[in-house]
Amino acid sequence: MTNRQARQERQRAKAKKGQYQWLIYMGIGAVILVGLIVLSQLFSGPRQTTYTQKDGMQLGAADAPVTVIEFLDFQCPHCLNSYNSVEEDMITEYVDTGKVRLMYYVVGFLGPESVNSAEAAYCAAAQNYFWEFHDVVFAPVNFSNGNVGGYSDAKLIDMAGKVAGMDTQAFSACMTSDEKIPEVQAAHDAATSLGVSGTPAFVINGQVLGGAQPFSRLQQVIDEALETAGAN
Repeated sequence: MTNRQARQERQRAKAKKGQYQWLIYMGIGAVILVGLIVLSQLFSGPRQTTYTQKDGMQLGAADAPVTVIEFLDFQCPHCLNSYNSVEEDMITEYVDTGKVRLMYYVVGFLGPESVNSAEAAYCAAAQNYFWEFHDVVFAPVNFSNGNVGGYSDAKLIDMAGKVAGMDTQAFSACMTSDEKIPEVQAAHDAATSLGVSGTPAFVINGQVLGGAQPFSRLQQVIDEALETAGAN
């Protein structure tokens, strides 16, 4: 190999090494970016939504031709997924257009903190702030499951304090008095009467759909109910 060929070979090796280094840097950068996105999602705050036509745990026109009931447990990861993947589209496409009245029954199937967070939901509903409160509870930074202390009285009261307009003193008094436990029990009884033993579960004009549902499936059943009601 001549001196010229040796120099060319060294230059090619150097260029190739630089390419490898660039690919490594790009890979590291991509990993860091994904990590930052995950952390941002993990610690992000509640959804910012302005709810109209709200009444306790009901949302939408009282005379809507279709009623959609969802049984919800705040410790249920599938309920969180349903909240993230279904609720906004349901409200935009059906509730805001007057076709659906959306209602929640909050139950305590998964242990003491499910009961506690359900009680908190009914305390928030008493002030007509359930919808804003459920956004706070389902925020990634607040969601908890496994009965590990995430839904203690103190933490739920702190979450209520993040709802603009909420009377936190009244909310705290409601929580400590256990005055909403009968409503939690009533929700449980309603679920039992329909054969619902897990969450989420949907009842659309009386038709029960157990388990998490894609929005496309809910659309299908809602549209059929609207057609039956002559409102599609």
